[in-house]
Amino acid sequence: MDTSQLEHEAEDYISSYLNRRSLLIAKPKFDVLGTDLLAFSEMNDGVKFCRIQCKGRSLLNSDNSNVHIPLNYVSDGFIVFLYIDAPLVEPQLYVFFPQEVKNWKLNKKNDFVLTFSRNNFESKLSPYKVSDLKVKALKLFIENANVSGEFKNLVVSEINFSIPAPVFSIKATVTGGE
Repeated sequence: MDTSQLEHEAEDYISSYLNRRSLLIAKPKFDVLGTDLLAFSEMNDGVKFCRIQCKGRSLLNSDNSNVHIPLNYVSDGFIVFLYIDAPLVEPQLYVFFPQEVKNWKLNKKNDFVLTFSRNNFESKLSPYKVSDLKVKALKLFIENANVSGEFKNLVVSEINFSIPAPVFSIKATVTGGE
């Protein structure tokens, strides 16, 4: 399967899954620090969100796979969702919070790496399998996230203001001179 097709399938699946569980999902038109999706618990002043990186992996034609996440992507407001397409099971969905990603092996390129195989992914990744409890944890994560650092990466603003032009009045007296 074409990798880009699998990535789109993973994003759509994750978006749909989270939307059905009352999270608001947005697809940004940028790729900053691995941001594939933004998840909001509500839209109001002081909105809080998290950045989601979606990873799709197939074990249909391969015995092993892995996920790489650059060290600088992982912050207090960053989540990784992993969608796995494997033989004999429906697609499986896993979620990793920042501290869990930081527990992955760090390679020489400063990437966190998670490796798994067709034979061990279900047992190895079972603590991270998405469930109603994990979704509740994600909602709490968003509500309590320190996202101030996230905004500096995602929002650029411009302020324009104008002041009225000053008004001048001139009084002159003309005297005749002979």
